[in-house]
Amino acid sequence: MRRRMLRKPHVSVDVFGLGSWRHDILHVPQTAATCETSPAGDRLNDNAPDRPYRPAPPGAHALPSLPARIFEAFRNAANRREPATVDPGTTPCDGAKHEPPSTLPAGIAAQGLFIIGAARTGTTILQNALNDSADIFLFGEPRFHRDPGSADFAERYNGMHRTWGNQENKSSHCPALFEEDAPWWRYLERLADLYGHVGSKIVINPTDAMDESRQLFDFQCRHFYMAHYIFTFRNPLDVLMSTRGLAQLNGGRVASHVEVLRGFFSVVQLYFRALRNLPHVHAIFHESIDAGVFDALQNALAVPLTRAMDYYDRDKVRHYTLEQIPMAHRALTAEAMALYEDFRREALAGFRLLQIEQNDSHLDPVHFTALGRLSWRVTRFLDALVDRDD
Repeated sequence: MRRRMLRKPHVSVDVFGLGSWRHDILHVPQTAATCETSPAGDRLNDNAPDRPYRPAPPGAHALPSLPARIFEAFRNAANRREPATVDPGTTPCDGAKHEPPSTLPAGIAAQGLFIIGAARTGTTILQNALNDSADIFLFGEPRFHRDPGSADFAERYNGMHRTWGNQENKSSHCPALFEEDAPWWRYLERLADLYGHVGSKIVINPTDAMDESRQLFDFQCRHFYMAHYIFTFRNPLDVLMSTRGLAQLNGGRVASHVEVLRGFFSVVQLYFRALRNLPHVHAIFHESIDAGVFDALQNALAVPLTRAMDYYDRDKVRHYTLEQIPMAHRALTAEAMALYEDFRREALAGFRLLQIEQNDSHLDPVHFTALGRLSWRVTRFLDALVDRDD
């Protein structure tokens, strides 16, 4: 079976947007029927229904059956430690987490590719565009970091997308790769034999975004440290109007202005954290994607993305004005927009000195790097929203 030859790991910090790129060192309880048309006419499902997990059959949560060579490699690496096992009597209904075993091959992490963004920032259309490549397979919002780990992943995942009304394609369907269903990590392991990059699109919705971001970061560090991460960003005014307007249209719970902005900048903060701690982190700005963005991405990922730009149609991208925001929230939104524009400008210029120590209590502002100053400002902005009512 063909496997990609992985290059020696190196730190990469890529920022794509405005037709240029710089290369410096190289859930909420979700509601049903909250879909919107993306710039290319695709349906987005940033707010999806939580589905109750059914108990798996007896023994389904035992250590998955992996090839003997993997067990042997694990034992050698762990100095003959006994592999951890999961109590077969524990089911998802017990509220327990069943994470991937420590025998998950390291190569899968290196082949990992994850899109991360706040709701309504273009995560779905980017996933669709990347899935056009014959060398990429990205699941659509499987939420690996919250999955119970039961051996019925395909049934639950495919059922979720059918409930949303999505037709089958790589972004919405887990293929039947085994005679019987299996946990999500077994599907990812099998797909890594067939594709150079495997992973998922991850949407961070407004409510509980800060806690979600922390949990996601820890999970990705444990299991996908060497993966590539592409963060998507969009003008917070457009995100604010699109998120709230979509929920109003579908009759779901409408997140407050404060919740949406808090969720958006929680992802910015997550990006800063990933940028400083993980080796392959990229960023794109949805409102200014062009062919140059995908030229840079295909160089970073070493896969052809010749048709990716065809998925974007600027005529279908909706923009809003500050006058459409209620007066009570206009000043806050304007502040968010200014902070975002400073962030985008500095990101496109290229963040330098990522590992120089920064302290939020610097007495002299000159001690801040561009990234350190922005991180300080985003933290202060989020702190100011904690006790603010909508």
